[in-house]
Amino acid sequence: MSGFSVFLIFFLHVLHYSVIRTKIPIENPPFIFNSSDENEMRMFLDNEIPKDDTLKHPYSQDVTLENFPNPFIHPSLCNRSGLKYSYICDPNKILSRNIADKVEEILSYQRRNSSHYCMDKGEVPYVLGVALIKKLPYGISADMFGNQILDYWKLGNKNCNDGILLLFVKDDATFELKWKKGAQSIINFRTATSMNKSFNQNIRRYSLEHSILRAVKLTSQYLTGEIIPPTQTTQMVVALTIAIVVGLGYLACILIVFADAQK
Repeated sequence: MSGFSVFLIFFLHVLHYSVIRTKIPIENPPFIFNSSDENEMRMFLDNEIPKDDTLKHPYSQDVTLENFPNPFIHPSLCNRSGLKYSYICDPNKILSRNIADKVEEILSYQRRNSSHYCMDKGEVPYVLGVALIKKLPYGISADMFGNQILDYWKLGNKNCNDGILLLFVKDDATFELKWKKGAQSIINFRTATSMNKSFNQNIRRYSLEHSILRAVKLTSQYLTGEIIPPTQTTQMVVALTIAIVVGLGYLACILIVFADAQK
């Protein structure tokens, strides 16, 4: 066997092994908390002693599109008393104070660790808000309610049209994810469908508060890039395939020249 043949076989073997070992991010991997997160949540959910303010009556008015509170203006009406503003609104007190604080921490982490380009401002974080409601107003769908709240709160960076809202309806045990056009590079119909499947699985498996906490965490992971959206995963696979094909083309040219030189 000639030296050229040995070299070619060796190269193809190395290339095959490299492709197999290439680590491509898993598209929509199972949502798993690490052990420390699980322990923290058990502490919050199992050992929590409600404070006095969590024992007060929930928001007494019938919630409508017109009177649903804005946590950036009236955080106390959103069960976030003591804060100047909040990214959560829970007028019916679905969450305990400790769990609401935990959600706030996740949202803060997401804003510090997510980034995208806005034409007017350059690199800015995604802005995610969470709205919880016991029961939807009569004749109003979760889709309509979510869109209205997203507009009413003016979520997002100014002039970037990039706000994102996670709505939870307690009586229906459903989540609704809404987003503006400027966030479509990370959240789109395909991504939202995949996320909703995870939300629904968590509702069936875990307690109400735990499910909400997981839904917020999962959404945050998409926005920070800890989970790769389906469209980005596909793009990475295509880019890798093109790179391999181009590399093989260059190699073929080099080997042909090398073979001619040996004649």
